[in-house]
Order: sequence, then C-alpha cells, then structure tokens
Amino acid sequence: MSHRIKALSLALLGLAWQPAGLVAGETGTWTSVVTGKVLRYRVLGPEATDGAPMPLVFYLKNLAAPRVGTEDDASILAGFRESGHLVMELDFAGDPRSRVPFINRDLARLREDLQKERLLASYPIDRTRVFMVPSGCRIERDVVFFPDESRPLAMDIIHPSKPGKPTGAILQFSCDNEHRYGNGSLWICGDTILDAQATEGFAVAMADHPVAPPYKGLDPMPECAWRIKAAVRTLRAEGARLGGNGRIVPVGFSRGSGMALMLVTTEGMAAFEGRGAHPEASSEVQGAVVMSGRFSYLDLLPDDPMIPRYTRAWGGRSAQPGVWRRHGALDYLEEAGKPLFLTINCSEDPDALHQMTVLRKRLAELGNDEVFLMDREPRGHKVTLDPEILRAMDQYLKSCLE
Repeated sequence: MSHRIKALSLALLGLAWQPAGLVAGETGTWTSVVTGKVLRYRVLGPEATDGAPMPLVFYLKNLAAPRVGTEDDASILAGFRESGHLVMELDFAGDPRSRVPFINRDLARLREDLQKERLLASYPIDRTRVFMVPSGCRIERDVVFFPDESRPLAMDIIHPSKPGKPTGAILQFSCDNEHRYGNGSLWICGDTILDAQATEGFAVAMADHPVAPPYKGLDPMPECAWRIKAAVRTLRAEGARLGGNGRIVPVGFSRGSGMALMLVTTEGMAAFEGRGAHPEASSEVQGAVVMSGRFSYLDLLPDDPMIPRYTRAWGGRSAQPGVWRRHGALDYLEEAGKPLFLTINCSEDPDALHQMTVLRKRLAELGNDEVFLMDREPRGHKVTLDPEILRAMDQYLKSCLE
C-alpha cells in the first residue's frame, strides 16, 4: 500500500498517520548483567500509529545459540513494523554467555528496566504485550484454541521462521489471567523460561489461563482439562504448519503449575477430550516442567489459608472427598507416567513447599522418574534464575523435544 493511500485510509478512520521512520533508527546502549558488556540497540517504530500504546518486541540478535530460523532479519522486522509493533533490536555480539543458562538474567533485567521505565520510557508501550523474540523468529498472535463466546482462549506463539530443522514446542499457561504476555506479571514472577528457551531454537507458546480473572484459587474441573488439552492440540496443529516436529512439553509456575501437571496425569482420559479447537489432533505431551503450585487438595497443611475457600466451594473435605480429589491434578495419577522436571525456591511459603513434598512422595510411590532441584537463592514466589537449575532444565527439555 502506498503512503498516500495509507494516509487517506487512516484519515477516513479518524487516525493520525505517521510515516515510517518517525521513531526509527534511534540508537542507544544497554549494559548486560551476565556479560558486563555494553550492548548496542536500535529502536524501530511501526509503519503507522494512531498514538495508542504499541506492543513491544525485543529483537535479540547475534546470540550464542545457533540461529534456527532461516528467514532474514530485514523481512522479519518489516513484518513487525507493518503489524504495528515497536521494535528494539538488541545486539549481543555473539558473546558465549548470551544463551541458556545465563541469558535468563539479562531477559529478566530487560523486563525490569522496561517496567521501571529505565528503558524506552519516552515511548507509548502496551505493557500487556511485550515479547522477547530471538533473531530469525516471528510471532503468531492471538491463536484461538477454545472459542468460548464469553471469553475465547488464545495463545501467542514465538517460533523460528522457515526453520532449518523441525522444532519442538514449549507451552505455558499464563500466571496472569488477563494478559498472557503482560510484562508486569512476568517481571514480578521473574519468569524467563519461555523467553530464554526461544533462544535455544524452540517454538514457545504462552496461552491464556483456563480460568477467567479475577483468579480466586479455584480451578474448575472438567472445564480446565478440556481447555488445556485444546491448547496442546492447537499448538500441535499450528506447529505442523510452522515447521514443528510435533513434540510438546508444558511448563507451569504458580497457578499454571497444576495445568502443566494435569496434562500428564490426565493423558488418555476420554472424558477430557473433544472440546475446543482441533479435535483431530493429539493432546499428548512429552513431559512437563512443574514449579511452585498446588497439586492435591487431599493433603494440605492444617493452617493452609485456602481451606475455608475450598470448603465454601466444594463442601467439607471429609463429606465430599471425591469433589476435592477431582480438582487436584496429582490425584489423577494412578501409575508411573512421563518423567517430570521439578523445582521450587527454598524460601517459598510452607504450603507450596508442602505441596512439592506431596508431589514427590506420590511420584516415588509409583516409581515415576523425576528430576528435582531446589533453588537455594532465596527469592520467594519466583521462577529460578540459578544457572545450574536452568542448565538441567534445558537438558531435560532437549531430551523431551528433540
């Protein structure tokens, strides 16, 4: 579309057209946490904007990990600008630490600097849509997997474009029930798992949590299982189109942890299939990364503050044990299944630490393989940034997905 036609079209809609390059080409520097080096960046504005806050792409160039997407940067960046994204190109200059397990701390700092307005403060940015995109990757935005009329559920998929080899995919259900790629919630949780694993060549998908906001700690069944299985099927179907190898591992933290575990424990159960998009595809997963969360409601600490809420919703536990059991992802597990990767922070609250103990005990009873690593850096309710844990998680994911 020519600039003259585009300007006229936007004028008819009452929008202000701004030419390409209005905020394009601004350069600056940012200091890497993990390398200690000063990195150069360039800001590219969208082709046109109406002045509303813009979704942001951090486009990560010259990383240490091999570039899996073969499409050139120029065409990818043009696509982001055409679709209304503000882009910050950040050049890691091939530093050997610019990959998992080290780059996670840089990605966490980028989200923090954006949130605290130490970076890009002069731009109107939509902080509910902030994406970390490695060089050679594109985004499939708003891919619907459960077309409910009141609240359609969708996901955003960051994937290698024209991949040089088939790629596996990592699926996460957002900790933010309202904004799946909201910068605020990812920063608060210190969650860099999808951002970093995308740099290793995987497709990564952040999906809407199956429970609508505001979240009150209740995950209704069978509705949650219907929705998360539809997400897996949709990611597998989309992946076939995008160059995926069909292998998927869910990752879960906090309110998303039970969803990741549930995909393993309910595998093959027909009662949870047949709802949502792509019923023809498989909802099988190849493993799961499970972090802090709730997995069973049958074994809680006596002073767990959520017990009164569960009792109001489900009735007394002694009177309604089947109802309480039905809502716990762990309580569907009756025999050994896929190997799991488990981790939790040493300074998590006692209820979360107890739940991880309950999960590990049950897995041991069944002879279910696991990798468990305790994060010894006291961070409370946050995702690990420990390099040894992240390295082990990366090895686990590669063993499941490649």
